[in-house]
Amino acid sequence: MKNMLIVFLLIYSTSKGQLYTAKAAPNQDQTGSIQAAFNDKSNKIVLVNSDDIVINGTVNIPKGKVLKIEQGFKIAGNGTINGGNIDADYQSQVFDTTINVNPSSVHQYFSVKWFGAKGNNTDDYAAIQKAINTCIRNNIRTLYFPAGRYKISQPLIIRGAALDKNNNGRAFCTLELLGESSFWDSNTGSEIYPLFNNSFAIGIQNGKGCKVRKLKIAGLFKTPSFGDTHKFYSSSFEEFTDGKCRDSRYSPYAGIVIDPFTNLPSDKFPPDGGYPTLLDYYGKSAKFSEQSGSTGTELEELSIDGFVVGICSSPNGLTRNAEITIINKIHFNNCKLCISGGQDQEKENVISNIYCWGGTHTIFGTALYGSPRMAGNWIIDNVNIAGGVVRFIYNDQHGYFPTYISHVFAESLGSFGTFNSELACEVSDCIFDFAYQKAAGVQTLLTANGENVLFRSCNFRYYGEKTPLVMQGNCVFEHCYFSGPVVKNKSGVFGFSIDKKSLGIFSL
Repeated sequence: MKNMLIVFLLIYSTSKGQLYTAKAAPNQDQTGSIQAAFNDKSNKIVLVNSDDIVINGTVNIPKGKVLKIEQGFKIAGNGTINGGNIDADYQSQVFDTTINVNPSSVHQYFSVKWFGAKGNNTDDYAAIQKAINTCIRNNIRTLYFPAGRYKISQPLIIRGAALDKNNNGRAFCTLELLGESSFWDSNTGSEIYPLFNNSFAIGIQNGKGCKVRKLKIAGLFKTPSFGDTHKFYSSSFEEFTDGKCRDSRYSPYAGIVIDPFTNLPSDKFPPDGGYPTLLDYYGKSAKFSEQSGSTGTELEELSIDGFVVGICSSPNGLTRNAEITIINKIHFNNCKLCISGGQDQEKENVISNIYCWGGTHTIFGTALYGSPRMAGNWIIDNVNIAGGVVRFIYNDQHGYFPTYISHVFAESLGSFGTFNSELACEVSDCIFDFAYQKAAGVQTLLTANGENVLFRSCNFRYYGEKTPLVMQGNCVFEHCYFSGPVVKNKSGVFGFSIDKKSLGIFSL
């Protein structure tokens, strides 16, 4: 009896006009009838499920009402829809790209497919960028990428809403791009493939709490072929290039860039001219523009493959901040530089759970791209390197902010790299197993200058060999293990401080 009553009530509410099903005459504008349906106080939902609807005018949906579009149907035309809640299938196109949509809310997520992105190896740039702009303009927090391969012919840009005719706009924005991939994924997930090699796949300008999660981003950079492993591990950062992808200090080819552009109209282009296809974005932030940059960017569960720089922070040379950046669960492959820090205000930036298994020169570097100013404050924890990486780090940070590194496990690593500082910095609880000299040649395995730079409980090994370890600098080792005698390189400073627990195998 109770179930019969529920069915009766549902039939009764529908018959009283709680739901209006839109009907269309072919190619006729339905703006008036749709607006009338929403204006009817008895209608809570306008449903599109039997015909495509043409809207060439403006429909204003009252607060609390729903525009529901079922799979296989869409709204065409060149009109505008304002307000209301949009409820539609995530896998379908529901709007022509000529329709402007300004919803008050959506049912959970806004889908990139709503404007026609296919995810099947066609160029989806226009549909995705329109979806990004729509979400930012209407304060919709999550843009969803259903599983598929999304090719893009231009970079995707997340930035504050542009000025309108009434001089309204904002410099900052908050948006999450959410896919269905993992940082280590054996299935087909949500994949972004740029068809170009001279800019970036995703750019975030003046983001506040922006997120990019669960996407695979695959570029066109190819690890250079050096002919043998000796030449690979001996290659300089400058010569690690494919000669095709843009490799410029202020505008490298990258997977994700935080603050690629300058803000103020008075700013000149960077010395390298900036990203060549995106010059109109420099010095063009909204009216509240200032020299500050992004804060609280979260990049998580990503696979980034085939870029000069995987994640590039502040390359433009002028903006500041790019602080409180969280980079977590990222798998890098075939990148010249996995993560780049670009200026000295990058404070409390955390890198954790990073994995790189080959084809890469440097895992983390500062002042290689962007401003040559001193490095910011970075915290690096839990890194797994499994061969085919020339060096772990280049961080010549001087004396502004410290960097802290812990729990690095590296196999067949060419070298630790360079870590210089005047401040108290620490590298702790790490295992650095270096590529054997028969494969890599004789390399300077570590350069660390600074009497306050401390290596604590770290292991430096040619695994299973007593081969001498070539190092230089004047850092401090405490409770560290060395698989063989430590010797200086031919031109290096050699003034290490070693505690007694390390002296047993450390040889001056």
